[in-house]
Amino acid sequence: MKSQTMSTKTIQEKLKTLSNQNMDPRTTIVAYGLMNAGKSFLLNMLTQHIEEEFFKTNDIRETADVKKFETEKIIYLDTPGLDANEADDAQAEFGASQADIVLFLHQPQGELEASEVKFLKKLTQSFGKYAESNIILVLSKIEKEEPSKINLIEDRIKAQCAYELGFTPKVFQVSNKRYQTGILKQKDGLIAQSHINALIEHLNVVVSNTGKVRAQRSLTEAEVLLRVLELKEQSLGARRQSIQEGIRQAFAIFNEQITTLSEFVDESTSKYRSI
Repeated sequence: MKSQTMSTKTIQEKLKTLSNQNMDPRTTIVAYGLMNAGKSFLLNMLTQHIEEEFFKTNDIRETADVKKFETEKIIYLDTPGLDANEADDAQAEFGASQADIVLFLHQPQGELEASEVKFLKKLTQSFGKYAESNIILVLSKIEKEEPSKINLIEDRIKAQCAYELGFTPKVFQVSNKRYQTGILKQKDGLIAQSHINALIEHLNVVVSNTGKVRAQRSLTEAEVLLRVLELKEQSLGARRQSIQEGIRQAFAIFNEQITTLSEFVDESTSKYRSI
């Protein structure tokens, strides 16, 4: 277990973080995906940054850190693209520790890549029994492919998740571009075809259960951390006892050597005096 390699100080800091997270009633929604999967664009649409971007959507690696947008009820986090480099992956994992709901974005060029499956497994472990409800898979940029191809990709990804993760996540096919154009040009048809509103409605349902899910996840993680801390203390006690026993044995040998030396000196001195 990875937590067993943590220092006692790190475990104590994580326990403190869990406590602080539960004090904030707002829901944290975090977007993940490979570079250029459409994470930032989607978050701009969900936060109604239609004309002026809050989350930058450049083709270059814009998001090097976790970026945050806060409302009265929800905190939105944008993360670096997965599998870009180790530093970005570490930042993404940090975001995972704060997530109440995950939006995992995937461009519909094909099935999930190995790095995506690997990260989804970590998320699944973190969410436990709530993974199926709180990890939402989003197929982005659907305007670039035929609907029949998008449907085939969705079916394949669902089969992947069932096999690799043990559950089938809720999947939404979205077009950020259609939604943005529909809002700006007041085209209700484009808005409907974007499926963004359907995603928002689903998020509202999941958000309503945040308190219960967060409390259970925090309790489970805290129990694991406390158990690791207990094992560390037991290990430290056993190590201390071993060291003390080693010192005792070393001093016993030393004392025995001193006694032998003392006897030799006394014997030699007695012989010298008798001459």
